Amino acid sequence: MRRYFPILLLFFCLQAAWGENSENMEDKPQARNPKVGLVLGGGGAKGVAHIGVLKVLERAGIPVDIITSTSMGSIIGGAYACGHPAYMLDSIVRTQDWAVLLSDKESFSDQDLQMREKNNTYIITKTLNFRRKKNGSGGGFIRGKNITPLFDRITAPYNDSIDFNTLPIPFACVATNIVDNTEYVFHSGVLSQAMRASMAIPGVFAPVRKDGMVLIDGGMRNNFPADIAREMGADYVIGVDVQDVPKPADKLQTGTQILSQISDWLCMNKYEENKRKTDIVIRVNTDGYSAASFTKAAIDTLIRRGEEAAMAHWDEIIALSKKLGTIHEKRLVRPIPAALPMDAHQDNIQKRKDPVFNLGVRFDTEEAVALQANAQMPILTKMPMDVGLTLRLGKRLKAQVDWTLHPTSFFHPIISYIYRNNEIDFFASGDKAYTFTYNQHTVRMSLINFNVRNFNINIGAHWDYYNYYTLLSNNQKQHQLKEGDAIDKGYISYQGKIWYNSEDKWHFPTSGVRFQAKFAYHTDNFIKLNGKAGISEYAAMLRSNFPLTKKLTVQPMVYGRFLQGTDIPIVMNNLIGGEWFDHYVEGHLPFAGAGHLEMAYQNLAAAQLQAQYTLTTNNIILMRVVAGQDAEKLKNLFSHGTKLGASMSYYYTTMLGPLGGSIGYSNLTKKFYFYINLGFVF
Repeated sequence: MRRYFPILLLFFCLQAAWGENSENMEDKPQARNPKVGLVLGGGGAKGVAHIGVLKVLERAGIPVDIITSTSMGSIIGGAYACGHPAYMLDSIVRTQDWAVLLSDKESFSDQDLQMREKNNTYIITKTLNFRRKKNGSGGGFIRGKNITPLFDRITAPYNDSIDFNTLPIPFACVATNIVDNTEYVFHSGVLSQAMRASMAIPGVFAPVRKDGMVLIDGGMRNNFPADIAREMGADYVIGVDVQDVPKPADKLQTGTQILSQISDWLCMNKYEENKRKTDIVIRVNTDGYSAASFTKAAIDTLIRRGEEAAMAHWDEIIALSKKLGTIHEKRLVRPIPAALPMDAHQDNIQKRKDPVFNLGVRFDTEEAVALQANAQMPILTKMPMDVGLTLRLGKRLKAQVDWTLHPTSFFHPIISYIYRNNEIDFFASGDKAYTFTYNQHTVRMSLINFNVRNFNINIGAHWDYYNYYTLLSNNQKQHQLKEGDAIDKGYISYQGKIWYNSEDKWHFPTSGVRFQAKFAYHTDNFIKLNGKAGISEYAAMLRSNFPLTKKLTVQPMVYGRFLQGTDIPIVMNNLIGGEWFDHYVEGHLPFAGAGHLEMAYQNLAAAQLQAQYTLTTNNIILMRVVAGQDAEKLKNLFSHGTKLGASMSYYYTTMLGPLGGSIGYSNLTKKFYFYINLGFVF
């Protein structure tokens, strides 16, 4: 026994030491890897610069463990937290139509032709939601019906109410509760709703209402939330600041600059304190850009400036990467899912639940100021239908009532009544020949109105009554008035129209084709006109777009209108001039170089070649040349001299419509003309 005693003693000593060590290990916290928090500040469009910073951080191998953000930073940060890398975010922001996203208008690609025309007529579209007291969706000019689905898509599959710590990267974002002016931090909930609340610019976007709170843009309380990153356990904090530096007095000259400065100061709350909690502060140079700079050129520049700002801190970033001693973990890349399919007819019904109000305003040198308002009101019946009211004020007055049925998503029969009061000058060879002032009453029954994306077919019957009450004549020898030109008369016509448009833009397209064709037969008793055959009308136009370079597009177009019959009143005859079809009267045809309505013979064919050059994103130069032939009889179409014209135009595209002017000359008028247009055409 004595022989084994030293061995047993050694065994018990080792066991005691091991037990004590194990006990100490249980008491002490396990060592963990240090965490890196990324702070993405707010700044509207300037926030796309965050993507450039993320590219550099990925290149340096920095593992982002926590993201906290505000406003636009919440959009970028929320998508990044879901597993979408920087290159994918770059693709997302570049491919969006931000003009549509930041409005309640339908996406251009999702609209049928009639809706596209309406959305490119009015500068203001407002849904009148009379159920706001129930659903709390009011409080902002934009409800966010377009941007919310985008948020749902980029946060998929995390569309349920979740703990944001369970995302591939734990995430939090800041909103402001304007009920008590406090900061509210989203750590859980529906991620897309949290992002939407964080970027709800007061008065612009409707706030998000949650548990008795009214939540708006978090920049009002905490635009650079480094403190939240620290609270979530970040050991190292990298912050991206896209706010403007406060401007000196000599830079505060306009109302926009002053409002921008006020907004910047409001967003300085907690800023200095949070900067001190940040290890690497990356300030992006956003000079020359605002919160609304969502053009392609601006996005390109801001993302590049984000990269440049991060590269200026490259040594610090690499030092941190080495200190962490880790390799950037490749996260799961989640593709952006397409919009969920919805039954088209149900979607069509959904869009008509609320009345819609539209307002358009324009100025041109022909008619001075014109204003047009439209209201579309649903009628809640078993078969969906709506009533539209349109009123135009200006030199040409118009009032219109439309009753539209919606038996399917693509078939919309319409019955319309239109009243027009027109005062129109008719020119011959550049000199004013006649001035007509008349009332026109029209009833249209479009029994077939078929819409599928780029295609529309409309077939129906029209009744038109012309009531002339003023006629001024300058005794022109050419185009003498006929007996039927200025007598009160009613016409019954049968009309069919085909319309196809695959152009990528309504104004200044760079690709696609536009085609229109019309046939009409005009009578006064359903069969004949003044006891003879009625007036047959054939009209067509075809335009194609051929992009030669990124900036230059060539657009050939052929068009014509041919009338057969006698007793054609002057307001139905061919009238050419200006830049648009059917602008002053139905059947009006454009003609470069002629600024007024020039009278032409009843058979006319023309060909136009237009070159469109994009100087910058919003600056467009147009150059047109046109040649036309007209005659009283079709067989003599090429017996008369060729009408020639040319013009050059400059336009600046804005949310208010194209703003610009044209100068032109034609052998038809033998005069130069200058024309200014400000706003959408109606």
